[in-house]
Amino acid sequence: MLRLLEYQKTDHPFYNENMAVHLYSIEELCYFMEANTYLIDPSWVNEELFTWLEREFGEEKLAADLRVTLRTKKDVFACAELIFDASGLYAQQDLVQVMGLLDQMRGRTKMERRKMSGDLFLEAGKYRQAAYTYLELLEDCYAIQMTEELRGNIYHNLGVVYAKMFLFPEATRLFAKAYALHGRQESKDAYLYAMNFMNDSDETDDQAVDLNFSIMRDALAHLSETEERQEYMIERKAASAAASAFDWKSAQEKLIGRWTEEYKEML
Repeated sequence: MLRLLEYQKTDHPFYNENMAVHLYSIEELCYFMEANTYLIDPSWVNEELFTWLEREFGEEKLAADLRVTLRTKKDVFACAELIFDASGLYAQQDLVQVMGLLDQMRGRTKMERRKMSGDLFLEAGKYRQAAYTYLELLEDCYAIQMTEELRGNIYHNLGVVYAKMFLFPEATRLFAKAYALHGRQESKDAYLYAMNFMNDSDETDDQAVDLNFSIMRDALAHLSETEERQEYMIERKAASAAASAFDWKSAQEKLIGRWTEEYKEML
Protein backbone atom coordinates (compact mmCIF):
# COMPACT_ATOMS: atom_id res chain seq x y z
CA MET A 1 0.00 0.00 0.00
CA LEU A 2 1.36 3.39 -1.02
CA ARG A 3 0.67 6.60 0.85
CA LEU A 4 1.18 10.13 -0.43
CA LEU A 5 2.74 12.10 2.42
CA GLU A 6 2.79 15.87 2.35
CA TYR A 7 5.56 17.11 4.60
CA GLN A 8 5.54 20.48 6.28
CA LYS A 9 8.39 22.64 5.06
CA THR A 10 9.71 25.90 6.40
CA ASP A 11 11.07 29.01 4.74
CA HIS A 12 13.72 29.20 7.46
CA PRO A 13 15.91 26.09 7.08
CA PHE A 14 18.24 24.64 9.64
CA TYR A 15 21.85 24.89 8.47
CA ASN A 16 24.28 22.06 9.15
CA GLU A 17 27.76 23.51 8.96
CA ASN A 18 29.54 20.13 8.87
CA MET A 19 27.98 19.27 5.52
CA ALA A 20 27.06 22.79 4.37
CA VAL A 21 23.45 21.65 3.88
CA HIS A 22 20.13 23.39 4.52
CA LEU A 23 17.28 21.29 5.93
CA TYR A 24 13.72 22.43 5.32
CA SER A 25 11.63 19.79 7.12
CA ILE A 26 11.75 17.21 9.89
CA GLU A 27 11.74 14.52 7.22
CA GLU A 28 14.82 16.03 5.56
CA LEU A 29 16.46 16.16 9.00
CA CYS A 30 15.76 12.45 9.51
CA TYR A 31 17.07 11.48 6.07
CA PHE A 32 20.19 13.52 6.71
CA MET A 33 20.84 11.95 10.13
CA GLU A 34 20.23 8.43 8.82
CA ALA A 35 22.65 8.91 5.90
CA ASN A 36 25.28 10.68 8.01
CA THR A 37 25.12 9.08 11.44
CA TYR A 38 28.87 9.58 11.83
CA LEU A 39 28.25 13.36 11.83
CA ILE A 40 25.78 13.37 14.72
CA ASP A 41 27.51 15.29 17.51
CA PRO A 42 26.93 18.16 19.98
CA SER A 43 28.12 20.76 17.45
CA TRP A 44 24.61 20.83 15.96
CA VAL A 45 22.39 18.53 18.05
CA ASN A 46 21.85 21.27 20.60
CA GLU A 47 19.58 24.11 21.65
CA GLU A 48 19.72 25.71 18.20
CA LEU A 49 18.22 22.59 16.60
CA PHE A 50 15.63 22.18 19.36
CA THR A 51 14.51 25.81 19.01
CA TRP A 52 14.21 25.39 15.24
CA LEU A 53 11.92 22.36 15.66
CA GLU A 54 9.83 24.25 18.19
CA ARG A 55 9.61 27.53 16.29
CA GLU A 56 9.18 26.28 12.72
CA PHE A 57 6.99 23.20 13.27
CA GLY A 58 5.32 23.76 16.63
CA GLU A 59 7.08 20.75 18.16
CA GLU A 60 7.02 22.09 21.72
CA LYS A 61 6.80 18.68 23.36
CA LEU A 62 9.54 17.17 21.21
CA ALA A 63 11.79 20.16 21.88
CA ALA A 64 11.15 19.88 25.62
CA ASP A 65 11.90 16.14 25.60
CA LEU A 66 15.10 16.77 23.65
CA ARG A 67 16.28 19.39 26.15
CA VAL A 68 15.65 17.07 29.09
CA THR A 69 17.34 14.13 27.35
CA LEU A 70 20.43 16.12 26.45
CA ARG A 71 20.67 17.65 29.92
CA THR A 72 20.23 14.39 31.83
CA LYS A 73 21.80 11.79 29.52
CA LYS A 74 24.24 14.02 27.60
CA ASP A 75 23.64 11.68 24.67
CA VAL A 76 23.12 13.18 21.19
CA PHE A 77 22.16 9.75 19.83
CA ALA A 78 19.30 9.50 22.32
CA CYS A 79 18.14 12.86 20.96
CA ALA A 80 18.34 11.52 17.41
CA GLU A 81 16.22 8.54 18.47
CA LEU A 82 13.51 10.90 19.78
CA ILE A 83 13.48 12.81 16.48
CA PHE A 84 13.27 9.62 14.39
CA ASP A 85 10.43 8.29 16.54
CA ALA A 86 8.47 11.57 16.51
CA SER A 87 8.76 12.03 12.74
CA GLY A 88 6.24 9.30 11.91
CA LEU A 89 8.37 8.57 8.86
CA TYR A 90 9.45 5.04 9.75
CA ALA A 91 7.63 1.74 10.02
CA GLN A 92 8.41 -0.14 13.23
CA GLN A 93 10.85 -2.50 11.51
CA ASP A 94 12.72 0.38 9.90
CA LEU A 95 12.77 2.30 13.16
CA VAL A 96 14.35 -0.65 14.98
CA GLN A 97 17.04 -0.83 12.29
CA VAL A 98 17.84 2.88 12.57
CA MET A 99 17.94 2.69 16.35
CA GLY A 100 20.35 -0.22 16.11
CA LEU A 101 22.66 1.81 13.89
CA LEU A 102 22.64 4.69 16.36
CA ASP A 103 23.42 2.30 19.19
CA GLN A 104 26.49 1.07 17.30
CA MET A 105 27.74 4.65 17.02
CA ARG A 106 27.64 5.32 20.76
CA GLY A 107 31.02 5.60 22.42
CA ARG A 108 32.85 5.79 19.10
CA THR A 109 35.14 8.58 18.00
CA LYS A 110 34.17 10.58 14.94
CA MET A 111 36.94 8.80 13.02
CA GLU A 112 35.61 5.38 14.04
CA ARG A 113 32.07 6.39 13.11
CA ARG A 114 33.26 7.53 9.68
CA LYS A 115 35.01 4.19 9.18
CA MET A 116 31.80 2.39 10.18
CA SER A 117 29.91 4.27 7.47
CA GLY A 118 32.40 2.90 4.94
CA ASP A 119 31.88 -0.59 6.39
CA LEU A 120 28.14 -0.25 5.85
CA PHE A 121 28.72 0.68 2.20
CA LEU A 122 30.99 -2.37 1.85
CA GLU A 123 28.42 -4.71 3.40
CA ALA A 124 25.76 -3.33 1.05
CA GLY A 125 27.96 -3.93 -2.01
CA LYS A 126 28.37 -0.21 -2.68
CA TYR A 127 32.06 -0.55 -3.39
CA ARG A 128 32.78 2.83 -4.90
CA GLN A 129 31.20 4.66 -1.96
CA ALA A 130 33.10 2.46 0.48
CA ALA A 131 36.39 3.07 -1.34
CA TYR A 132 35.94 6.84 -1.36
CA THR A 133 35.17 6.77 2.38
CA TYR A 134 38.28 4.73 3.20
CA LEU A 135 40.52 6.76 0.87
CA GLU A 136 39.38 9.96 2.56
CA LEU A 137 40.30 8.56 5.98
CA LEU A 138 43.75 7.54 4.73
CA GLU A 139 44.68 11.08 3.68
CA ASP A 140 47.71 12.49 5.50
CA CYS A 141 45.61 15.08 7.34
CA TYR A 142 43.87 12.30 9.29
CA ALA A 143 46.97 10.21 10.03
CA ILE A 144 47.69 11.70 13.45
CA GLN A 145 44.06 11.31 14.54
CA MET A 146 43.91 7.50 14.45
CA THR A 147 45.66 4.52 15.98
CA GLU A 148 47.76 2.12 13.91
CA GLU A 149 45.16 -0.57 14.53
CA LEU A 150 42.35 1.57 13.12
CA ARG A 151 44.52 2.57 10.16
CA GLY A 152 45.33 -1.11 9.56
CA ASN A 153 41.64 -2.00 9.64
CA ILE A 154 40.92 0.69 7.05
CA TYR A 155 43.69 -0.60 4.78
CA HIS A 156 42.31 -4.14 5.12
CA ASN A 157 38.74 -3.15 4.28
CA LEU A 158 39.90 -1.04 1.35
CA GLY A 159 41.78 -4.12 0.16
CA VAL A 160 38.52 -6.08 0.32
CA VAL A 161 36.86 -3.38 -1.82
CA TYR A 162 39.54 -3.58 -4.50
CA ALA A 163 39.54 -7.40 -4.46
CA LYS A 164 35.76 -7.31 -4.95
CA MET A 165 36.36 -5.15 -8.02
CA PHE A 166 39.08 -7.54 -9.29
CA LEU A 167 41.85 -4.97 -8.78
CA PHE A 168 44.13 -7.57 -7.22
CA PRO A 169 47.53 -5.80 -7.49
CA GLU A 170 46.12 -2.90 -5.46
CA ALA A 171 44.40 -5.30 -3.06
CA THR A 172 47.61 -7.21 -2.29
CA ARG A 173 49.46 -4.00 -1.43
CA LEU A 174 46.64 -2.93 0.86
CA PHE A 175 46.51 -6.26 2.69
CA ALA A 176 50.31 -6.19 3.10
CA LYS A 177 50.11 -2.69 4.56
CA ALA A 178 47.28 -3.72 6.90
CA TYR A 179 49.26 -6.74 8.13
CA ALA A 180 52.34 -4.59 8.74
CA LEU A 181 50.26 -2.26 10.93
CA HIS A 182 48.19 -4.64 13.04
CA GLY A 183 49.61 -8.11 12.32
CA ARG A 184 46.25 -9.83 12.02
CA GLN A 185 46.06 -13.25 10.42
CA GLU A 186 43.02 -12.28 8.36
CA SER A 187 45.06 -9.70 6.46
CA LYS A 188 47.83 -12.23 5.84
CA ASP A 189 45.28 -14.78 4.58
CA ALA A 190 43.63 -12.15 2.39
CA TYR A 191 47.01 -11.26 0.94
CA LEU A 192 47.65 -14.91 0.04
CA TYR A 193 44.19 -15.21 -1.45
CA ALA A 194 44.57 -12.10 -3.61
CA MET A 195 47.96 -13.34 -4.83
CA ASN A 196 46.21 -16.29 -6.50
CA PHE A 197 44.63 -13.93 -9.00
CA MET A 198 47.75 -11.97 -9.91
CA ASN A 199 49.07 -12.20 -13.46
CA ASP A 200 52.74 -12.72 -14.15
CA SER A 201 52.90 -9.18 -15.49
CA ASP A 202 51.43 -7.68 -12.32
CA GLU A 203 53.88 -5.88 -10.07
CA THR A 204 54.53 -7.85 -6.87
CA ASP A 205 57.21 -5.73 -5.22
CA ASP A 206 55.98 -5.89 -1.65
CA GLN A 207 58.86 -3.71 -0.51
CA ALA A 208 57.09 -0.78 -2.12
CA VAL A 209 54.01 -0.70 0.08
CA ASP A 210 53.46 3.02 -0.33
CA LEU A 211 50.09 3.48 -2.00
CA ASN A 212 49.40 5.69 -4.96
CA PHE A 213 45.94 7.03 -4.18
CA SER A 214 45.68 8.88 -7.50
CA ILE A 215 46.07 5.60 -9.42
CA MET A 216 43.38 4.00 -7.26
CA ARG A 217 41.01 6.90 -7.86
CA ASP A 218 41.64 6.59 -11.60
CA ALA A 219 40.73 2.92 -11.37
CA LEU A 220 37.50 3.80 -9.57
CA ALA A 221 36.68 6.42 -12.19
CA HIS A 222 37.21 3.83 -14.92
CA LEU A 223 34.92 1.43 -13.10
CA SER A 224 32.27 4.13 -12.86
CA GLU A 225 32.40 4.64 -16.62
CA THR A 226 32.22 0.96 -17.57
CA GLU A 227 30.21 -0.80 -14.90
CA GLU A 228 26.90 -0.33 -16.74
CA ARG A 229 28.18 -1.86 -19.99
CA GLN A 230 26.72 -5.27 -20.69
CA GLU A 231 29.96 -6.80 -21.92
CA TYR A 232 31.73 -5.59 -18.81
CA MET A 233 29.14 -7.19 -16.56
CA ILE A 234 29.38 -10.50 -18.46
CA GLU A 235 33.15 -10.46 -18.11
CA ARG A 236 32.89 -9.59 -14.45
CA LYS A 237 30.43 -12.42 -13.74
CA ALA A 238 32.69 -14.89 -15.54
CA ALA A 239 35.66 -13.75 -13.47
CA SER A 240 33.61 -14.02 -10.30
CA ALA A 241 32.54 -17.57 -11.18
CA ALA A 242 36.13 -18.55 -11.89
CA ALA A 243 37.25 -17.05 -8.59
CA SER A 244 34.60 -18.99 -6.69
CA ALA A 245 35.60 -22.24 -8.38
CA PHE A 246 39.30 -21.81 -7.70
CA ASP A 247 40.49 -24.02 -4.84
CA TRP A 248 42.99 -21.57 -3.42
CA LYS A 249 43.42 -23.44 -0.13
CA SER A 250 45.01 -26.42 -1.88
CA ALA A 251 47.70 -24.11 -3.21
CA GLN A 252 48.27 -22.33 0.07
CA GLU A 253 51.27 -24.39 1.20
CA LYS A 254 53.03 -23.75 -2.08
CA LEU A 255 52.31 -20.04 -1.82
CA ILE A 256 53.54 -19.86 1.76
CA GLY A 257 56.81 -21.46 0.78
CA ARG A 258 57.20 -19.15 -2.16
CA TRP A 259 56.60 -15.98 -0.21
CA THR A 260 58.20 -16.77 3.17
CA GLU A 261 61.29 -14.70 2.51
CA GLU A 262 59.23 -11.77 1.22
CA TYR A 263 57.11 -11.78 4.35
CA LYS A 264 60.20 -11.78 6.53
CA GLU A 265 61.55 -8.75 4.68
CA MET A 266 58.16 -7.02 4.78
CA LEU A 267 57.86 -7.46 8.56
